[in-house]
Amino acid sequence: VIVASHGSLNWRAHHLDYLEQMRQANYIVFAMHPFDSRGVNSTVGNQINVTSESVIYDMATSLNLLWDDPRINNQKIYAAGWSLGGTAALFNAWSPLQEALNLPNASFAGYLMWYPGCLALPDLNEWDKDFMQIYIGEDDNWTPPQPCKELVALMNNQGGNAHIELYPNAFHSFDSPNPLKLWPDAYSWANCKLKLNGETKKVYDPSNTELDFSDPKARRAAYESCAVKGEVMAGASPEYQNAAFEHLATLLPKLD
Repeated sequence: VIVASHGSLNWRAHHLDYLEQMRQANYIVFAMHPFDSRGVNSTVGNQINVTSESVIYDMATSLNLLWDDPRINNQKIYAAGWSLGGTAALFNAWSPLQEALNLPNASFAGYLMWYPGCLALPDLNEWDKDFMQIYIGEDDNWTPPQPCKELVALMNNQGGNAHIELYPNAFHSFDSPNPLKLWPDAYSWANCKLKLNGETKKVYDPSNTELDFSDPKARRAAYESCAVKGEVMAGASPEYQNAAFEHLATLLPKLD
């Protein structure tokens, strides 16, 4: 089973192509609808009408829902997601959140992520050591690749099984059929150095601890202390548009 979640623009055509690819590889696909269920179409330029925490929680709840289903091998439930959904998959691999949200002994068997936000990473580095795969463009300035690269190295140094495919000159949504363009309302997180407190599980900025990310009204101002609009590029990479599809085609049979 693959539990999958979309990005900040809801389910898009290329996401659905991946889901069909997964089905054709004999996986059951559990497609989450964190936006539709809340009456939201998009979080681009907002990011607080449905928070990343909400999608992280929804993904953990989906795992719990499936865990005791007798029709399912619960040792073969994988998390997958794009952008915001990829961020949800990533943080479902953080052990303290697993302990807080999952049923006893429940966890995903692996994690598939397309351009996740490796942002506000925990100051407590305790991660699931199961398989992890990230696909991301080297020029992504919506969810920058550098912290993902550093996280993969850290996980592997701790005995993890993390992998990253980096695509040169490719931006966010490099696998989309839509042409590369400027997204003026989207936040670039390239300058943000946020962290997640391992004890309180709250986001904070080490350089300005007075910022409040937990209060919805103050959260936008806190984000805008480092995030910038008017710089984000996203869309197809002519060279690498199909690269992740092709890589996944070789990967899925190995996971089953």
